[in-house]
Amino acid sequence: MGLEQDLQTEKISHLDLSDFALVRSQETLSEALEAMRREPTSCVLVEDPGGKLAGIFTERDVLIKVVETPSIWELPVDGFMTVDPETVLPDDPVGKALRMMNAGHYRHVPVLDDEGKIVGTVTHSILIHFLTDRFPREIYNLPPDPDLIPKTREGA
Repeated sequence: MGLEQDLQTEKISHLDLSDFALVRSQETLSEALEAMRREPTSCVLVEDPGGKLAGIFTERDVLIKVVETPSIWELPVDGFMTVDPETVLPDDPVGKALRMMNAGHYRHVPVLDDEGKIVGTVTHSILIHFLTDRFPREIYNLPPDPDLIPKTREGA
């Protein structure tokens, strides 16, 4: 199978979605930041009281909305998260998540089951591992610039 076919047929549920952080919508920014440090991940999924996805709080949100104002760190995270982010289902093909991330310039896409419960997060690093696993060993082990490899032994 080629890479293009793998992207169309391989399901998101086959990826390792286990590394994600989760906070409730009324938890504070400092609790969300602590969850990001503890996991370690660069985003937290925010769930509502019913256990459904309310939003996502990422390192970009930290840099743009939070970092310069430590006095707000005790406010609820739901005031600073991205509400209703785009999501994928576990049975969607990996290529759908890749296209979504590329089009929206996302580094994280939440994965929800059919009932809207949080399953995990597709991250840019998970997709990089998926892609590199499909390259032949010869390509994967090439030096960054093959033209810099000496053609003859020096000093022999």
